[in-house]
Amino acid sequence: MSNHKFTNLILVLFLALAVVLTGCVAAPPQEAAPAQEAPLAAVEQAAPAEAPAAQVAEKPVEAAKFDLKAAVSAYLGNIPEGFMSVAKVEDFKSLLDSGEVVLVDVRETKEYGEGHFPGAINIPVRTVADNLDKIPADKPVIIYCASGHRAGMVVTSLQLLGYKNVKAGPTFKAWADAKEEVSTEPVEAVVYKAPQVEAELLAAVKGFLGGLPEGYLAVGDIAKFKEAVANGAVLIDVREPGEFKEGYLPDAINIPIRTLADNLDKIPTDKPVFVYCKSGHRGALSTAALQLLGYTNVKSFPPGFVGWEKAGEPVAMVK
Repeated sequence: MSNHKFTNLILVLFLALAVVLTGCVAAPPQEAAPAQEAPLAAVEQAAPAEAPAAQVAEKPVEAAKFDLKAAVSAYLGNIPEGFMSVAKVEDFKSLLDSGEVVLVDVRETKEYGEGHFPGAINIPVRTVADNLDKIPADKPVIIYCASGHRAGMVVTSLQLLGYKNVKAGPTFKAWADAKEEVSTEPVEAVVYKAPQVEAELLAAVKGFLGGLPEGYLAVGDIAKFKEAVANGAVLIDVREPGEFKEGYLPDAINIPIRTLADNLDKIPTDKPVFVYCKSGHRGALSTAALQLLGYTNVKSFPPGFVGWEKAGEPVAMVK
């Protein structure tokens, strides 16, 4: 073999060996691409975090519904001795002498202007619930009218609204008949802080007093009263059992005032009902309470047992 051919052979073998060695050498390792962070929204979707405590919706606590019947029942059942009345003129004068007393005349403005108790302010019966800021809750308050009927209904209304300091005074007629001083000078009312009152109760009282019809739910004429009874009116005597036993209006049933709310099943709603007592005061208290309970068929007989007996009408006795 010539030297030239031998040299070429060695060169070819060297190149082949270089190619083989180059393929066997590992390529240098490349750095792994950094992992991309997932978007915040994607993270939240993948694993939702708990909502902060302040944002967790809780079932609202339902406020207890006001129970008008329970309120009226509690009022009736807790009427104190004396039935929230200072009816005798002398007792009333002693009360006036004992300290600061607010006098409220609930007659109409015209009646008030013709003469009233000295120092009395005028709040007509239908506007009483709109003028609570003129009636203090922390000093004695005496309510009066012409015959006592309007005053009694106002006493029930105010007592229900939280005025435990309110009583009925003598009638204007009794005051004038006793030749006591009468004034025609109007008295400006002082403004007090009105108490917090349950909204539903206030609305009921406003509706009752503000909607009083002509005659104020009273039938004082004995002839008209007898006619109503002859036509089927029901009579309820709200005096105490001992009083009832001593005589009552014929066909009357006895439901003492403090037990009225416990005996509503004895009081019909589909015919006229008259309540009466000895002289009209408890009858007025009862009329207001029953009207507020929805007995819009109830009226009062203000002359009471005394007026009936004085008129010479027949009296029934318990057998």
